[in-house]
Amino acid sequence: MQTFRSLLYVLLIVATIAVAFGAGFVTHGLLSGNLQPLGAILGPSPSSGDAADGFGVFWEAWHILEKSFYGPQPSVTDRTYGALRGMVQTYNDPYTVFVEPQPRQREREDLKGEFGGIGAYISQDDQGNFRLKPMADLAAEKAGIRDGDILRAVDGSPVAPTMTVDDVVAKIRGPIGTDVRLEVFRESTGETLTFVVTRQRVETPSVEWRMVENAPGVGLVAIRMFSERTPSELDRALRELSAQGATRLILDLRHNPGGLLQSAVEVASRFLPDGVVLYERKSDGSETVYRVTGGVRAVDWPMTVLVDGATASAAEIVAGALQDRGRAALVGEKTFGKGSVQFVHDLSDGSSIHVTVAHWLTPNGHEINAVGLTPDYAVATAEGRDAPLEEALRVLSGQALPFRP
Repeated sequence: MQTFRSLLYVLLIVATIAVAFGAGFVTHGLLSGNLQPLGAILGPSPSSGDAADGFGVFWEAWHILEKSFYGPQPSVTDRTYGALRGMVQTYNDPYTVFVEPQPRQREREDLKGEFGGIGAYISQDDQGNFRLKPMADLAAEKAGIRDGDILRAVDGSPVAPTMTVDDVVAKIRGPIGTDVRLEVFRESTGETLTFVVTRQRVETPSVEWRMVENAPGVGLVAIRMFSERTPSELDRALRELSAQGATRLILDLRHNPGGLLQSAVEVASRFLPDGVVLYERKSDGSETVYRVTGGVRAVDWPMTVLVDGATASAAEIVAGALQDRGRAALVGEKTFGKGSVQFVHDLSDGSSIHVTVAHWLTPNGHEINAVGLTPDYAVATAEGRDAPLEEALRVLSGQALPFRP
């Protein structure tokens, strides 16, 4: 009997990754620091040199709009954030961005792999209703919420059809152990019900695994993003697959947008006994070498890696290291080519600035940014079947054609 560990992703997680990181991300210290004084991020204060002249024009425009604009005035916060976004955009780098407090908090939670919530999926139907689907044995289900209940209000604040899933989830999430009051409409009975749910720790696994059907001895591990929890989840996956008789492995990095750099290095270290994982090159030409981390015995099973056009950043670090080191063949489609590294600087109000500080190169010195990784076996996804997985199985069995450039 094969076992399968399913991801419990709330839709927000996918939406947040898609919106905040687009085609992938790799970060240093997203959860542990890189806190900088505001001046260190924005440069000279408005009282010095050229900055003073520039900000004089800024305040002229600010006061003209404040005095003359016909219609409602945006809040000071909205104007400030707009100015920050505009400033960051002048650097012409898609990964140097300003992130407001709410999506920044979602980002922290996603990369940490857990959050304080009620344990329910949220989706929006064609009529704009937000429907709840409780996860088994978690807080929402225990409180009495049922699959299909329509959310009407959170802590007395109405939920409008014009809101996004992100907006609604932000209202529901909060510190573990605190209460949230949900008003729902139950179509089956026509009742409007109120539930007080105590937020609990909800984990968002980044790894799923199973034995491959009709392929004796082949285990499949899919990593969906690189969070703090990914290395320990991978260790568990490999232990369980080994106990089920796995002797060969397919690592699935398709649709993986990236994540934490350190997690990527630790994952690569599960498959490489020693040596270089990547080089990080800064704008001044200096380089940092990231080597295999010690203390974990590398798995020596024959393996292949599945990649596609949405395999990006930290996922490309792992795939590129395994390919360059001759550890595994890449099967699938050319990867996205996001080879830059961002430091995340948290600002005083909970917002942040992501700043590109370096590019990374594979162990053989290949630049990935805007280039991507070329698979050893190029296979496009076929409708109705998983052609790349089928090819990966042929590679592992020695039945595939020789490597193709």
